[in-house]
Amino acid sequence: MCSPAARRTILLCSAGLLATALCVAAPGCARPEGQVFEPLAKPMVWPAPPEEPRIRLVGAISGSGDLKAAQSGMEVFKEMIRGRRGEIAMTSPHSIAVAPGPKLGVTDVGQAAVHIIDLERRTHVLVSGVEDELFETPIGVCWAGNRLFVTDAGRQEVFELDASGGFHNRFGATELKRPVGIAYVATRDQLYVVDGGAHDIAVFGLDGGLVRRMGGHGTEPGEFNYPSHICWDGGDRIAVADSANFRVQILDLDGQCITVFGTKGDAAGNFALPKGVAFDSDHHVYVVDSQFENVQIFTQEGQLLLAFGREGSGLGRFALPAGLAIDKQDEIWVADSANHRIQVFDYLRDAG
Repeated sequence: MCSPAARRTILLCSAGLLATALCVAAPGCARPEGQVFEPLAKPMVWPAPPEEPRIRLVGAISGSGDLKAAQSGMEVFKEMIRGRRGEIAMTSPHSIAVAPGPKLGVTDVGQAAVHIIDLERRTHVLVSGVEDELFETPIGVCWAGNRLFVTDAGRQEVFELDASGGFHNRFGATELKRPVGIAYVATRDQLYVVDGGAHDIAVFGLDGGLVRRMGGHGTEPGEFNYPSHICWDGGDRIAVADSANFRVQILDLDGQCITVFGTKGDAAGNFALPKGVAFDSDHHVYVVDSQFENVQIFTQEGQLLLAFGREGSGLGRFALPAGLAIDKQDEIWVADSANHRIQVFDYLRDAG
């Protein structure tokens, strides 16, 4: 015979299970899909009022929990029983590539892995290696349609993944010393890989065959000193962060230098450690400076237009930022490495 207290416990447990079962069956217990970037209570823009704003903060993503995926009643019930599953978090995001969707490819040097994030489907996959081999130092990343290409500076190779993280190909082991930045040039159907160890750019076909090399070690236009990042403007130009020369070079697709700008210093328009580069739809050049911990915006002739961000951990501030990418909607995605997140901004093209 059960004691009165035991009977009360059984009844309460049964009532709890019944309530949970009813909850699972009821549509109202499901969690709807949330908004990834909630409107900010106080908008953050650059330049500050009363000037016309040109850059606006959208928000930040630090892991799978920020995707706010919808959950069925059964999924909510399972979470109640076993607790929340471990979320995927960013450790030291370094480079970003954005495809329509948007889909993100993000290298994470802290985890020696690649994050593949689909904001439309609200999925987040972490890829740590291929063919039973772990990545060593994944640095650069770019999309070519639904194919994601990743440079691994430690393994001296480029890896090709699909949009789900599945392995397809690898190449460059005999041609590359330290592959870092990478860009896909659609008009030529080629990959432009920055080889920091060789101080040049190696151009590959999508099948992994080496086509040619551009540049070499030096300080003259068209030469490099530990270049790091690269981007394509959608036309006939690329921009390269010539990091140890403290400058950015604008080149044509055959490697001929068009413009060089920047010098070492601590004044506006100078560089301390230029890394990520990207073009917006008006062909302005955005440059991340990891030591200034900001993003500077230039014309292609090197005229400084605006800078945004500064050192710190709050939204709109950076800690050792690295790569960035700008999508077709002029959203600016910045790898805020030491703050373990991606920050997103809008270029307000139609303002003013």
